[in-house]
Amino acid sequence: MKALVISDQEYLTNTYQELNDFTGKFFKQKGYEIEMMELKADKVTFCMGCFACWIKKPGECVINDEMAQINGKIMNSDLVIYLSPIIFGQFSPTIKNVIDRGLPNMLPFFEKRPDGSTMHPPRYDTYPSQIIIGYGDEISKEDKQLFIDITKKHRRSIEVLIYQEPFENTIRALNSLELGRVGGLL
Repeated sequence: MKALVISDQEYLTNTYQELNDFTGKFFKQKGYEIEMMELKADKVTFCMGCFACWIKKPGECVINDEMAQINGKIMNSDLVIYLSPIIFGQFSPTIKNVIDRGLPNMLPFFEKRPDGSTMHPPRYDTYPSQIIIGYGDEISKEDKQLFIDITKKHRRSIEVLIYQEPFENTIRALNSLELGRVGGLL
């Protein structure tokens, strides 16, 4: 099984290094082949909202940057782990950009969710499991909850964890997850 770890190269703190090392070791022990991607903000352009990924080149972004390779790696993985600093209760701009640029992996229609909001339906039958792990040195209770709420609003089938001491809590949370490809929802 393949796992892709995506992180933001702009925030390489000591906490990040611990989390990155921990994540690689943890999933290798679980039998995953790990690929680590530390992305720079200038390597992934922001989504232009042109919808060419639906109209001109269905399933492919027309922006010529690293996202074409990243989307391919995401879709060919069984598990994607995003490591993001928590910044004012949200994920980093680079991680948000990668999540937003996953738009070609969805169809250009809308479905109504139980909470009344809308979401695009899946393009493919299965997707990799997704986990986002937020980290930081001093994160308020409010920022942790906001991070969880915003992340869950962006993706229906994503697990959200906060990495902090004691590390056993993160290990326990990861061990409780069922990982691998999941059917139909992003």
